[in-house]
This record gives sequence, C-alpha cells and structure tokens, in this order.
Amino acid sequence: MQPILELPPIKPVRILVAGEVVLDRYLWGEVSRISPEAPIPVLQVNRREERPGNAAFVCANLAAFGAVPAVLSVIGADASGSAVRNMLAGLGVDTSTLVEDSERPTIVKERLLGAVQSTRRAIQQLLRVDNEDARRLSAAIERELLLRIERELPHADGVLVCDINKGLLTPAVLKAIIEGARRQGKPVIVDPRMSDDFSIYQGASALTPNRYETERATGMRLAMPAQWEPAARKLIADVGLDACLITLDRDGMFLATRGGAPLHITTAPREVYDVTGAGDVVLAVFGLFLIAGAGTQTAATLANAAAGLEVGKQGAAVVTRTELAQALKRAHHGSAGKILSLAELTAVLERRRAEGLRVAFTNGCFDLLHAGHVESLEFARSQADLLVVGLNDDASVRQIKGDSRPVYPAVDRARLLAALEAVDYVVIFGDVRAENIIRAVRPDVLVKGQDWEGKTVDGAEFVESHGGRVVFARILEGRGTSLTLDRVRRQQ
Repeated sequence: MQPILELPPIKPVRILVAGEVVLDRYLWGEVSRISPEAPIPVLQVNRREERPGNAAFVCANLAAFGAVPAVLSVIGADASGSAVRNMLAGLGVDTSTLVEDSERPTIVKERLLGAVQSTRRAIQQLLRVDNEDARRLSAAIERELLLRIERELPHADGVLVCDINKGLLTPAVLKAIIEGARRQGKPVIVDPRMSDDFSIYQGASALTPNRYETERATGMRLAMPAQWEPAARKLIADVGLDACLITLDRDGMFLATRGGAPLHITTAPREVYDVTGAGDVVLAVFGLFLIAGAGTQTAATLANAAAGLEVGKQGAAVVTRTELAQALKRAHHGSAGKILSLAELTAVLERRRAEGLRVAFTNGCFDLLHAGHVESLEFARSQADLLVVGLNDDASVRQIKGDSRPVYPAVDRARLLAALEAVDYVVIFGDVRAENIIRAVRPDVLVKGQDWEGKTVDGAEFVESHGGRVVFARILEGRGTSLTLDRVRRQQ
C-alpha cells in the first residue's frame, strides 16, 4: 500500500458508541521527598484535571474528527456521572442514550502523576485508584438499554463497541447491537474485552484486539511475524468477521480481511510516555474511517499513526484531525514536519501543555549553523519538555544583519534547525524584535545567550509575569556566523 500523505475526505457520519464510560481524574504534582510514614513518594499536588475515559474517550476522539457520536452507556446517580454527561455534551456528543443507574457508581479512575522536583521532567504515573462496580446490569437497566439500542440504531451510520468488561455489555446487549446493526447493513467494530471466548461478538464487522487479547482468544502465540496471520484468520473464521486489526505494540499492527491480502503496518520508533487510551484511539480512528467509507487498509494505517501520537501523550489525551494530518506530513517530509505556522504551533502547544509539558523558547537568525548554536539549543531543550525555535525571516535578518545577509533563505535555515534532535518545533516570524512571537508562544522558559545578561530581553517581562523564567546559555568562544564569514573572506 502506498503511504498516506494526507487525510482523505470523509462524509459526515453519526456513530453509536457502546461501552463503559469512565471519568478519568488526574492529579499532577511534584515529588521531592519520601514519606516518613512509609517508603513511598510524597506527591505535592498542584493541578487536578478530569477527562472522559474509555467509551467516553472514544466519543471525544470522534467529535475531534468531526463525527457526531452518540454514547450508549450507564452512569451512576452521582456527581461523577453528571461530570461525564456534561463533559460529553460540551464536546457535541449526544448523551440522550446514557442510562442512569442509582444502584451503581459511575466508574472513576484516578491517576496520580509525579514529576521530579521542580524541573517538570520524568513525569510518571505513581498510582491508579479505581472506583467501580463490575457486577452485571440489573434486568431493569438492561431492558432500558435494549430499548435505547432499538431507538438509536436507525439513526446511526455504524457502531463502535468499547468493551472493558465491567458488567454493561451483557450477551443480550451485544446481540441486540450486532444483530440489529447487521440487519440494517451497518458496520460494528469492537475493541474486545480480555477473554478466552470472542463468540460473544459473533457477526461483528471487525475486531481490534491487542497482541495478548488475541493470544488469549485464539490460544496461539504471536511472538513472531509468521504467527500473526493464522491468528487473525482464525478470529475472522470463528467470529464471522470482515476484518481483524491486531495491535502489536512495538511491531505496529497487522490487518487481515476476509478474502483479501494481509497488511503489516509498521510503527516508527518513538519515546513512549503512556499507553493509556491508545486502544480507544485505534477503535475511534479505525472505526470512523471504516464507517465513513475510506477503506479498510486506509482506516488501519490512519489508526496506527493516531496510536503513535497517543502514546507520546500523558494520560488519555484526544488526538485531533489536525495532529494526525501533521503526523502524516512529518512522516512524508521527515524533519520538515516540525516547521509549523504560528496558528498550527499554538494549537499544538495548547494540547501539549494540557498533558503537563513545559515549553522552552529561543529565537535568532541561525544563518550558518555552528557548534555554538548546537550547544545553546541543546541547553535550551534541557530546560523544559519541548523546545520551540523562533526563526527570523529573510527580511528581518536583513534589517538586523545588513543587506548581505542571510546567507541561506529562511526555508533552508528552518530545515537545518528542524533536523536537530534538540528542536521540537520551528516557527518563522517577520518582526525584528521577538516580543510578539514570545507572547504568542507563551513559553515557560525563555532562553537567550549569555551576551544578553544585563540587557533588555524581548519577552522577559511577559514570561516572568505568568510564572516563567529567563535563563542564559553559555557562549562558545570563537564560534559565530560573522566570524565564520570573515574567515571565509580572508581565505579567498
């Protein structure tokens, strides 16, 4: 299959999402000491956040791609249930198919995440606390769900099932969803529970199990590539599927379809922060593009790219259409995908900050890259989780350096900066002074060279006014663009 260079256009779709909705609660803080009461870290909480989880997170991702999700689930008659309902409604999700059950609580997963002291580095999950009742639904609540399935299916273009086996998706509910959708010619895509028996999904259009779930359900090992297709074919035959997409963590994904050629989709090596929500993103993106008619291989390839973005985030954070489009651009253009417009950059930074990441910023002409530039950029990157480099455009360089500069146009200078591992994003700006670009980026750390100490630094007052800091990078003696150009001229 040819690589996908851009997101394919899709028709607007309405998707019924069935499964357990969860309120994900995150407590972010810093760890600087061990408790005197027990050998455990003490988390000093400085931020609390609530997000939609599991089936609710699938809905959030669908809404971010422009679909209209309707959520079929059960919540408790409690504050957490109200929070989930309001959160989803605010995202444009139809919550009329949510059923309230006063006999069971809304599922809440509370995660405690700590950073090492005040550097905001090495954020990791310290503990997860679950509040749930996984008993099977009462007969009355099950009947209510069945009525809502019958009412909603005619209005949906397809169904996604997110099954974490907490009592909601009973055999009767699953049968009503799958058989009802099949009668109406509508696809049903299932992210299955951990089980030895997938016959409860008989007649579904597609499954998206992970490696271990597939091993459990088939009794077959999936350690080697040669083992992937037989396991996928067995699930297709046993469950009556049209397609099976097995997620294989570091090995990417393996897609098999009934009567079609298999496809192994590799994944790019990346730093994995957190696998929370990755399976939900796969279900959302694969299901959305499959239901919208993009084709099974295209849907699987896009799901693989989206999952790669998700594991680079802290917690279950929504992957947007813009992010996925940018990822496809980076995959095709390499490091040039780091070069963003200001509008693209601010949208990306808003999401990365929501994940608890801090942003460093530095700026300059960067005309002839040299060792001094590299050292200062690596220093800047060490001050935060992300480094944004503001690059003066050609006109502003001429104003600063004279008509003989720049040596290289901005597009070339940006490509060279983007190729450096220390640089996360490059944005080109046209002002001689950096005040406006700094205000737009809102960095947590502003980095300048030591030659600026004691001088007025553009943006310094603004950065410090919202709790940021200004730091100065060491200058390497004998390195500089002007010095390099002088040496070249003398040698001519």
